[in-house]
Amino acid sequence: MSAKKLILVIGATGVQGRIVISSLLAPQDDGTPSPWSVRALTRDPTTERAQLLASWGVELVKGRVDENIDNIFTAFEGCYGVYVNIDSFTVGQRVEIYAGIKMYEQARRAQVKHFVWSGLDYASKLGDFNPKYRLAFHFDAKGIVGEYLRSQTSSLCGESLTWSIISTGPYLENLFGPLLGPLPKRENGVVVWALPTGDGHIPLISLQDIGWWARYTFDHRSETSGQELKIATEMMTADQMVKTFSRVTGIPAVHKRIPIDDYLATYPGRFNKPMVSGEPDGYTIGDTYRGVYTLMGDNIVTRDMEWIRKVHPTGHTLESFIKEKGFDGTLQANFNLLNASHLHAETQ
Repeated sequence: MSAKKLILVIGATGVQGRIVISSLLAPQDDGTPSPWSVRALTRDPTTERAQLLASWGVELVKGRVDENIDNIFTAFEGCYGVYVNIDSFTVGQRVEIYAGIKMYEQARRAQVKHFVWSGLDYASKLGDFNPKYRLAFHFDAKGIVGEYLRSQTSSLCGESLTWSIISTGPYLENLFGPLLGPLPKRENGVVVWALPTGDGHIPLISLQDIGWWARYTFDHRSETSGQELKIATEMMTADQMVKTFSRVTGIPAVHKRIPIDDYLATYPGRFNKPMVSGEPDGYTIGDTYRGVYTLMGDNIVTRDMEWIRKVHPTGHTLESFIKEKGFDGTLQANFNLLNASHLHAETQ
């Protein structure tokens, strides 16, 4: 049996990192063991989330992306690949851009073979740099790093480092919270959505599907070298989403079209808080939601769903997601994706 190839996962203990690791470690379709092993970079290896990864056989390495990147170079050594997902809401836009570029440089220095960047659509560029799209700052941060990667070669020859970008979108799991979910109160038994996205299409993505695409990207290096994989579980309007919910569950539901300010006012006290910890004078949660809704509402983010279904025919649909999660339009109290473990498919 050939030795497993080592993948370093950065952002390992977050919701995306955990599902990516689970997918990398899963057996192959024929039941044979995975060809991959995983090393996880974590700020604190003693946390419950880090220890969960350790119980899966993951090697834990202590380090931070918001400090001197040279200090984590040893984490790259001996790795075949690197999967990088930086939490924009923890480190902020400037740190993410710097760290993303520097980690690519570290991967080349360590002679890693495949660098995979977990990205988002470059909102400002898609919107001709209209200032209203800057509020979706995490889209811009990840998109700017993606632009940098495109300036680098991605050759399969010799010892060269190839790169791939997996661009995602709002997690479907956010149906249980304020980003995609209904209003907190029903009206005469009717579930009410009021997402201020108009006729815009939203690239909804389940965490399980992100995990599948991460595994696919490493399994198919030659096909994904130098490519941006723009993925989604569904690409649909809020009206379509609500109609699907009602059809699948049998629960009456409507989508009301209201201005963004009115929508934000339905969650008093929530949206005026800083989006990035440690940046009290930066963007608020409300600013960021406004940016995302504007970006989606203007229909400038696109997905090729025919290609997506062709490559990943067993992926989720909104219908299958609703059924699997038992979603009935009820919001989760004090919603936090990081702690909503029942929403994730982590089986090791």
